[in-house]
Amino acid sequence: MEQETKTQITPEERYQKETHCPSCGRFTGVYTRCPYCQALIEKRLSIRVFKWVAVLTSTVGLMLLLFYAKHVQTPEVKISELGPLSNFAHVRIQGEVERSFGIHPKWGSLGFIIAQGGEGNEQQTIRVSAYAKVAKEIENRKLVPVKGDIVSVEGQVRFQKDTPSLLINAPEHISFLKKSDKEPETVKNVDPDKLDHSHLGSYVSVTGSVLSTRSFATGMIVNVDNGSSGLPVWIPKQYLPEDSNLHPGDLVEAVGKVETFKDKLEVKVTRKNAFKIVSRVSTNPTAEETD
Repeated sequence: MEQETKTQITPEERYQKETHCPSCGRFTGVYTRCPYCQALIEKRLSIRVFKWVAVLTSTVGLMLLLFYAKHVQTPEVKISELGPLSNFAHVRIQGEVERSFGIHPKWGSLGFIIAQGGEGNEQQTIRVSAYAKVAKEIENRKLVPVKGDIVSVEGQVRFQKDTPSLLINAPEHISFLKKSDKEPETVKNVDPDKLDHSHLGSYVSVTGSVLSTRSFATGMIVNVDNGSSGLPVWIPKQYLPEDSNLHPGDLVEAVGKVETFKDKLEVKVTRKNAFKIVSRVSTNPTAEETD
């Protein structure tokens, strides 16, 4: 009975066979086709499987990273927990706006200070900033916070002289948990005919007589006499006075934020009791009318 003898291949011979072209004899490394003469090169099954497993693993890993970036929330921390080792960390902080600097008129940067209660009623504060396009986009989306707002912000921690600050890198990283009904820090008294784009974003107090009104389901527009077409004052429904029946000539006072609507300046009332009727025109009939 004849027994078949299997040819034994040494490791050196297998290496030579799998790394050199059988046609031209040149070194091909891990290629399965010779880059010189295009001849096929025999490889072990384990090497081919490993290549496909590596591609599959890297693809799944990238998909998991994408899912993590979109769905996993940035960790929330306390201001008191930040230290030098937190430098450049991306964190989320919630707190009350203690002071707002608004948008800098020259540099276009945004700045405000968040406060949190600490141990023993001691407050911890941190300055939050945004620059350039991010600050501009926050302003365009009307997301500039004011004193008393409860906000949640995400950003990069920066340490300077043992003092932490937070840098916002995207307008989506600031959100409001509660809007403030408090009086703004600075309110300027401005005549309706003196209001211009230099007041944009600031809080003003205007007093004038009513030209016309227009009611909507969400609020009311009161046009205040400014010597031309009227200055619109927008009063959201929740901030309307109990007696909102106005007539042309009534004297009113409004405190609100200067904004633009369809490229026209307007004053937007942002809290209760910020719109008042100072005096009304007489609606009694004259003596001639009663005769």
